[in-house]
Amino acid sequence: MLSLVVLSIAFGSALAVTNNSNSPFCKLCICSWNHEGTYTNVSCTKPIPNYAFENSSWIENDSNKPYEYTAVSFQNNHFNNLSYVFPRSNLIYFNLAHNDIFRISDSVFRNLQNMVVLILSYNDLEIIHPDAFKGVYMETRYEPLRSLKELRLDHNKLHTLNQDMFEHTTDIEILDLSHNPIEIIDDHTLLAIDSLAFLKELYLQYTELKTLPDNLLHTPKYLKVLDLSGNTRINKIPDTIAQAGNLEKLFLNNTGFINLTQESGFPKLKNLKVLHLCRNQHLSHIEKHSLCNLVNLEELYLCDNIDLTYIDPMALALPMKSGGSSVWPPIKKLYIGNNKLAYLDSDIIARWDSLSELDIRDNPWTCECENQWLIDDLVPRSLKINENMTKEIRCAAPIEMKQYTFYDLYEKKSHMRCLDMYGATPEKDAAILVGVLAGVLITIPVILFLLLAYQRRWFSVFGFCDNSPAAYSRRFYKASATDDNF
Repeated sequence: MLSLVVLSIAFGSALAVTNNSNSPFCKLCICSWNHEGTYTNVSCTKPIPNYAFENSSWIENDSNKPYEYTAVSFQNNHFNNLSYVFPRSNLIYFNLAHNDIFRISDSVFRNLQNMVVLILSYNDLEIIHPDAFKGVYMETRYEPLRSLKELRLDHNKLHTLNQDMFEHTTDIEILDLSHNPIEIIDDHTLLAIDSLAFLKELYLQYTELKTLPDNLLHTPKYLKVLDLSGNTRINKIPDTIAQAGNLEKLFLNNTGFINLTQESGFPKLKNLKVLHLCRNQHLSHIEKHSLCNLVNLEELYLCDNIDLTYIDPMALALPMKSGGSSVWPPIKKLYIGNNKLAYLDSDIIARWDSLSELDIRDNPWTCECENQWLIDDLVPRSLKINENMTKEIRCAAPIEMKQYTFYDLYEKKSHMRCLDMYGATPEKDAAILVGVLAGVLITIPVILFLLLAYQRRWFSVFGFCDNSPAAYSRRFYKASATDDNF
């Protein structure tokens, strides 16, 4: 990201010590600079509203030249209505996060013509007037902030953007609108974003969006990074993503996806290299050919999906028009940890030996013959990538295998048993089987005894089970007493 590059330049050779020079900010804040005394970086985390707006804090009195500030950060100031026009400065990085700003007046940044990064995160901005970013006069451009490339507006209260908001900052490459209650990208917001022809990174995570409007990504043809994470109302791939032909990274974490099928899957994104599909609580199936249009995908993150039970072995495979063969993307990093996967097919990716990173931990793996290839083929490769991580992969079923890790089975060269054709698991039926056997062993002697007793009329003594003529007569006639006299 551009801001990281700027910060590395600004802070890379700096010594993080408190400055005792004549620079006014360095008497109140923490400053750092390089060995030559240039590239001064100012960090003010305590309120200094009066000093922040004084010309003498920015301009040398004797020479009337701006102090050599490269990066300036003001935090925890209650600026509220930011109406002060900052004096001339050569700063590159300007951080105004956490300052309770709810309004920005016209042209307040016009003298910061070397500013590449402007951070306005974590404020109370609801509406930003387009002239807030007005610069100075130029013959070839309309009063631009000519160097601004990265604008961070995340964690504010923006519902919409003025359609002319970026008319002075048309060279913006990174725009962060995340954590704003946008909900719907209306026509004004659509026109504002479409005016950024050189946009490379767009962050819209946690903005309560349900989808993206048509043609949103048509104009910014250089877009490489798109983040839609945290929008739980998005339950299918927005159609307009197909217009982002140069997209390289796509983040769709914590969305409302349930199943990904060939029909609801990804459009053709031939340049996409990184895909994040994590923390999607309702995602349960990734079906055949649902990811097949991502032909150059190198990194796939499918982790922490608590309902994900099935990934089709042909999910990534692109069927060729001629013949029955298919083509798989060149996956180098695969993260499928902490899902609900019990089985994994070896055909999901083409070259397991090409992986440089792999994580399949925290899945309820069934340790039986269908997963034997995980022990024989994948574990030795995974050990070379990350030994400690590999040793944490455990069996979850059958019950007698729960004590083992994949590494234990690999070390023992174990050959796991196969379930029968009906998927039966006898180990779970042990108590029932013992009970049935005991019942059989007890019942057979009892039946034999009853048959013998019946044949010998042992029960006739009690009048049970005796249907003989003699028994019938005895029901009506009682024997005479032994002392009767005849």
